[in-house]
Amino acid sequence: MDVDRGRTTANGVAFEYLRAGDRSGPLALCLHGFPDDAGSMTPLLEQFAATGYHAVAPYMRGYAPTGLAPDGDYSAGALGRDALALVDALDGDPAVLVGHDWGAAASYVAARIDPAAFETVVGMALPPRFVAAARERPRQWLRSWYMAAFQLPGAERLLRAGDFALVEFLWSTWSPGWDYSEARIESVKNTLNAPGTTAAALEYYRQFARDVLERGALRRDTRSGPPLDVDALVLAGTDDGCVGVELFDDAAAAFAGDCRVLRVRDAGHFIHRERPDVVASAVLDWCEARV
Repeated sequence: MDVDRGRTTANGVAFEYLRAGDRSGPLALCLHGFPDDAGSMTPLLEQFAATGYHAVAPYMRGYAPTGLAPDGDYSAGALGRDALALVDALDGDPAVLVGHDWGAAASYVAARIDPAAFETVVGMALPPRFVAAARERPRQWLRSWYMAAFQLPGAERLLRAGDFALVEFLWSTWSPGWDYSEARIESVKNTLNAPGTTAAALEYYRQFARDVLERGALRRDTRSGPPLDVDALVLAGTDDGCVGVELFDDAAAAFAGDCRVLRVRDAGHFIHRERPDVVASAVLDWCEARV
């Protein structure tokens, strides 16, 4: 299945995306995380397209060749609004929304803003209500040391040092069993090396930290919001060195709709690349019953 490129403007940002499949099919919008790019979603795009979907994976705001945020907003709220605007721009309402890492965060926010826009949501490697789950499991904050490091002056130099050696370290730590290709990591390095992209990627974490501190989420229970009124499939790798699999124990409680939490063995953080057939089968089976 051929994967090509397209461009559109959504929520004030000029997006570039990878796409596959018949444009008249139902939309499957696939959102990548960090440190990553849209190419990470290629296997899922091909699988979705083979079953009749119009599958699209945008480079997230700030990740070249998508443009930088004109207003400097890299908050989770902005990411969620991007997802909704992309669905409109691609004539995909209602759609299937799939997100990994930051893409999962964007998916949960989008589902909270407008659950009717999606037939279902799939979140990978990040549970809903991450802060509340981590608050009860202090070991997670050790895994999340990089978030603290990204708040420091000079974090951009740290990320860029040694030809993005930190990216290789994070991939190896977060997905210890993944034999990733040189082409895949070089693609991500090239994305991050584009003007403004490294700073934008760090802003995701800086604005997240400010939001958490302003809401006092580390000091109080943040699970009191209403559950998301959407069906959801949530996937976690049992060997994830970034987000502990135990953080997904209460994930189903975040949804008012049907929710399945699937723990995939022998997979780390980049679950969709490490176990592509297992993930694609689970995702497509889940979506088939809802689209």
